[in-house]
Formats: sequence, structure tokens, C-alpha cells
Amino acid sequence: MSHPPPLSSLPDDIVLRCLALVPRMYHLNISWVSKDLRSLVRSPELNLLRSTLRSLHLCFQEDHSDNNSSFHWFTLNEAEHGLVLNPTPFPSHPSYGSSSTVAVGSNIFFMGGSREPSTDLWILDTRSGNITKGPSMSVARVGRTTAVGVIDGKIYVMGGGEFNEEMQVEVFDPETETETTWELAGVEKVRKISRAYEMVKPALTVEGKVYMVEYVETNVYNPRGGEGERMVRMERFTDMAHSVCVVEDVLFAFFTRAGLMWFDTKINVWRRLVGPDGKDLVLSRVKGMSEYHDGRLVVFNYIFATDDNGLWDVNEVNKNVQCMLVSLDRAGDKICGRIDWSGIVATVPVWFNFLHCLPVSQ
Repeated sequence: MSHPPPLSSLPDDIVLRCLALVPRMYHLNISWVSKDLRSLVRSPELNLLRSTLRSLHLCFQEDHSDNNSSFHWFTLNEAEHGLVLNPTPFPSHPSYGSSSTVAVGSNIFFMGGSREPSTDLWILDTRSGNITKGPSMSVARVGRTTAVGVIDGKIYVMGGGEFNEEMQVEVFDPETETETTWELAGVEKVRKISRAYEMVKPALTVEGKVYMVEYVETNVYNPRGGEGERMVRMERFTDMAHSVCVVEDVLFAFFTRAGLMWFDTKINVWRRLVGPDGKDLVLSRVKGMSEYHDGRLVVFNYIFATDDNGLWDVNEVNKNVQCMLVSLDRAGDKICGRIDWSGIVATVPVWFNFLHCLPVSQ
């Protein structure tokens, strides 16, 4: 019986392309296989290749006195450690104000209305800068209370409609957007709670399931589950999540009181991210998070100018945007984070609000 040739026998450029698809947290294990693989894992060529696969798009919302908003798009330039205006200008569009936003490939999808319920789907092509209207959903939804996840390349959307004990789940396949519409994936029973707790529902996909991080608890939707088993209530965790993201199939969230945490899907509990010293890795005032192209966690927050007493200078018209790149490594049942770099990447007017942070394929 013949065995396939080892990976190390292939040309370096092919091996690099394979390694670029491997989560960064497994690089340590790979480096133990051979000296050649250890050299490639640590090479600047691998980091450069990863950077060409995806770019990070950030959107700031600027509110005006006439209740209209304008939107400003930037990309993170690693070479200059700064935010630069997006090389392909994006037309201003009210759909950007929706928090029900997800990137699939090189496109960004905006679902529902930013303030009023809407069935609209808008698709932004980041390569051309064109925005087009996609097929309408069957349920009118408000973006800020709508959960969205991507499973096997398909977009699942739930919530955001009229509050009742049933929630319609719709699915859309971007690969056939010119040929199909939204399809009903099922009707799920949900816990009836006070509207006071129907707050923002950040949702992301982990292990082929959509996790919804709500104020009272974390719920998970599994499209492969049987009847009555698709929507499962997880741990009760009474805290508000301001930012959520997935890094290499691990869900992270920044909470008001608890700070930065990750969700352990083995025991279904939120756990604290620890530093190299084993103590909690403390980050504050997080406004946005995302997975970086090299498998690190990228975190953004604001730094305001202060007066002589160390208080916020109300006369200052600008604020600084700080960026941190955090490496992640598994250590037993813990995830350890290490801040590799931190610095100011932009200065924006104080009335700019952080809206979206999306990794997009090139």
C-alpha cells in the first residue's frame, strides 16, 4: 500500500498556501513536526500570504442634526499600522446603519431596517464599490434586534420582527442570488420576555451553529437539529455584550461588567481570556472586535483627549482610535491572549460612532 508524499516534500509555495488555511493556534503543533515546517510557520511570507486573502473593513457613522447619517469606510493598513480610506469608494447608503450585517466572500450583506422594520436586503460588492438590492425577506425586521449567521456559505436570519412566541428563520444562498429568494428554514419557539430585555442580538457562527449573545442568556440555533431541537437555550449570563466576533471558530464577546470573554462550547459557559501570567487579560472601552487575517484578535477602542485634571476635554473635537493585535493560544482548557501590538491607528471627529468591523475576502 503506497502512502501519499509528506507535506514537507512539496514546494514551499504550495506548503505556504496550505498553512495559510490552518488556524494560527495550531501553528505551535505544526512547528514540532519538522524544522522545515517550523521555519515556514514563522516566516514573514506566510503572514504576507494571509494578508492577501482578507482585508479588514471598518465603518463609522456620522450623525447629523437633520436625523440623516453619513458613513465612512476604512481599511486597516498593517504596513503603516493605520486606518486608510477604503481604496474603492463606497456610496453612502442608509442600509449601512443596520446592525444585521455579515460578510460572505467579497460581499457585505445588510438586512432589515436600521430604525423601522424592513424586508430589504442590500448587497455591497467591496471590489467594485457597487451596492445592489437583493431579494426581499418574507418578514420585516429591525436590524438591531436581528440575529444573522453564516453556515456552509448560506445566510441565516432570525428575530427582529414583531415580538411573539414564534420566530421565523429564513435562509439565503448568496451563490444563487440571481436565481432564488429567501427560504423558510423553520419556525422556532422562543422564550416570551419583557421587551425591555429585547436588546441587541449579536450573533455569529461557531462549529456550524448560530450563537446569539443576548442580555439575559446565550442561545444557539443548529439548522441540523431535529424538530424542536434546533433552538437551544444555553447559559444564563446577565450582562450586556457590546462587541462579538469569532476567531478561528471560537466565539469572543466584550461585556459591560465581565470584560473580554470566550465561549467554551464543550461545557457551554463563558470563560475569561487570560494573559501569559495566567491572570485575566483586561481590556476596556472596546468598541469593535474582529478576526485578523493571521488568526489574531484585533480590538478597537477610543482614547479621548484630557485636560490638566485628567478629565475628558469637552472642548476637544477629535478622538483617537486605538488598535490592539492579540495573539491567542490554547493552554489546556484555557485560551491565553497576548497583546502583540497596540497603537493609535486614526484620529476621527468625536461625533463619529464605530459601526462595523468586517473581515472581507479579497
